[in-house]
Amino acid sequence: MRPLIGIPCRTGVRGENAEKPVYYSNQSYVHAVESAGGVPIIIPIMNDYESLRSLLSRLDGLLLSGGIDVHPSTYKEEAIAAISETDPALDKLELHLARWAYQEDMPTLGICRGMQLMNVARGGTLYQDLDTGYENGLQHANWHLPRNQTIHSVSIDPDSRMYQILGSDEVLVNSLHHQAVKKLGDGVAASGLAEDGIIELLELPERTFMLGTQCHPEELYHDNPIWARLFRSFVEASIEKMSLQLGMEAPVWSASA
Repeated sequence: MRPLIGIPCRTGVRGENAEKPVYYSNQSYVHAVESAGGVPIIIPIMNDYESLRSLLSRLDGLLLSGGIDVHPSTYKEEAIAAISETDPALDKLELHLARWAYQEDMPTLGICRGMQLMNVARGGTLYQDLDTGYENGLQHANWHLPRNQTIHSVSIDPDSRMYQILGSDEVLVNSLHHQAVKKLGDGVAASGLAEDGIIELLELPERTFMLGTQCHPEELYHDNPIWARLFRSFVEASIEKMSLQLGMEAPVWSASA
């Protein structure tokens, strides 16, 4: 039996005149979870959070994906001019999910915006825009380049859970963001830093599996087995959660299972 991994959706519009509102997720997140042995479940932005609980109770893991900016009001700051697109309904949903996952010790993987959201959910803050708010930094917003192109290195804390999973003290990453973690939230630890000191990896050591990456490993796991190990470890933690809920012994992970 494969674990169910929830992935919150994004909002958008389709049609010639953009008249059809839709919910969606990038295919790369879905297939990264699938390739690691999980079953991805897209979580819509629901009006009734009581109904949402019926879905959450069935999940074994949570993936908070990348996307638009986290609005600064979520960490009690005024927005600066460099803030890009935001979505209050999405912020509300994902903060609710991140806090629920922390409470339930639900295996969670945050990617880019998702990592930032995990930090904000624990009372942390963000750099609203690195170009204007962080001096002498690298060029982190490289949206003009292929999404799987690696840009800079990240040094990994050898005492961290991330090091145990990735098996390396340094890794090359893509870089597709202009916001980043500033002040760490309660119980949040930085486990990897870019060459300019920006936090690129984080984790919550008090939880079974709550890890975040500022890079986009869903675009890298095909070419670099390090990132495939991250998704596999995430799914394995979700299998253990599922087995505990069902009162079963956790099965050995297999790509063909």
